[in-house]
Amino acid sequence: MNDTKQTPSLAIEFGKPGEPPPPYVSHLSKVSQGLIVLCGGRRTASGHEFGNEIAFIDEGELWENDDLFSKLSQLNASGVPFSYQPKEMDSPDILMAYWHAIGRLKVSFREIVWRSSDHWYIATHEPPVLKVGVSEVPKSFSSWLSRS
Repeated sequence: MNDTKQTPSLAIEFGKPGEPPPPYVSHLSKVSQGLIVLCGGRRTASGHEFGNEIAFIDEGELWENDDLFSKLSQLNASGVPFSYQPKEMDSPDILMAYWHAIGRLKVSFREIVWRSSDHWYIATHEPPVLKVGVSEVPKSFSSWLSRS
């Protein structure tokens, strides 16, 4: 079988019911190009008690963008989790998983997932471990997405 394999390794940390989430990478802004949007804390009428945006140079494809990779890697190194966005194929958590798959991201990353509006947990994703004799990595972002 000529396929990339990884050992599923997840450490799960559950938030207490009603406990506000820590600051996390929410998404990449679709309104203003080149912005990483961070949220966290208790929900308020206008969103969350913590909100911030970090600019990146928006050039080329997101999965090939060195500045975006650098900024998301810095946030990751600070322990900031990435919001699980299964319907957004260019979301920060999907990009982190892709960079894991191709070996560009060589460290773990954390992903925050909601079970309901006030119940969340954080999963830590370890880098994939390629099995002996398996050297194929995805050739492109779109080919990787189609295999996931």
